[in-house]
Amino acid sequence: MTIDIRTLFTAATADSILAAGLELCASLGLPVTAWQVDNPSRVILKWLASSLASRDDAASVYIQSGFLSSATGSWKTLVAQEVYGVTRTAATYATVDVTLSNGGGGVYVRDAGEVILKASGSGVTYRSTEAMSLASGPGTSVTIACIADEAGSAGTVGVDGVDEIVSTMLGVTISGSTAGVGVDEQSDDSLEEECFATIGRASPNGPPDAYNATVLDADLTGAPLITRAHTTEDASDGTVTVYVATSSGAVSSGDVALAQAAVEIWSTPAGMTPTVVSATVDPQSVALNISGEDIPATAETDIEALIVTYYSTVSIGGYVSSSALVSLAHEYLVDAGATEVEVTNASGTGGQLAEGYVATVSSVTVTEV
Repeated sequence: MTIDIRTLFTAATADSILAAGLELCASLGLPVTAWQVDNPSRVILKWLASSLASRDDAASVYIQSGFLSSATGSWKTLVAQEVYGVTRTAATYATVDVTLSNGGGGVYVRDAGEVILKASGSGVTYRSTEAMSLASGPGTSVTIACIADEAGSAGTVGVDGVDEIVSTMLGVTISGSTAGVGVDEQSDDSLEEECFATIGRASPNGPPDAYNATVLDADLTGAPLITRAHTTEDASDGTVTVYVATSSGAVSSGDVALAQAAVEIWSTPAGMTPTVVSATVDPQSVALNISGEDIPATAETDIEALIVTYYSTVSIGGYVSSSALVSLAHEYLVDAGATEVEVTNASGTGGQLAEGYVATVSSVTVTEV
């Protein structure tokens, strides 16, 4: 028999408690049907029903927070830490280096935090993290480090993506900027996966979960950008390969080395040396055709962001569902108020990934037809 644990957390409403109270009073012979709205007895029952319902709601939340599968938000963070020893990975802020060129006669001396720049493509602003001194005259330039004002993937930007100056500096232009990556706070699903994987460490036989749990634990590896892991378990010669990936694809050689060191300390059975490698990137293009009435002007950008997020959650060696991509676009348009909505997948993207491969988005084309 299968029980959905969520059915055990149903809280009684004030109306249902009041109805039960009135039914009890009626069974005792009290004239409940003759009571007026402001009758003292009815008022007392209403107050009691409201108080009990409020306590029932609170109790339901507290009980749900005791289980990893039903806890949400901060409660899930607490359960993960207290029960499984897993700390939810916090969001990071993208950092970029921006080169400013002075084409005028002004001299600009700014303290850290006083230079504000912007990526016109996303609207996200970036603030300097160091002091700056820019001399006057054509040909003079300075490169400063900046950090996104928004945490997570919203601050991710490509090369030369920071292209506007918000602070007033007449004659100054941006001549170049580096790429920056911001990582979102670890999702509830990812946190659950990491917590359940930690159970594998209890086995002396080194199950895949033991390796996955280690490489996903930033406290052990020092590599918070690693968000996905897959361990092979079918090699006849005892070879163990641990594939790792970030939310955007491949893992740097430095982070692979950190994960390798952590695995050898925390998850290696005697007589074996597992190997950590970055997953191989499988770049995929997505092209969707959308149609309907009242489609938002920002539909193409918004749908692209949803698709990129979806790809960041696909497991290494997992399955890319083309129908899921169509569904994402369809649900977005309907929620945005569009009618007569139709979405078709023009590229045929989707399918099973080979072992050790991680899917990434090479391009997204959303065309309104």
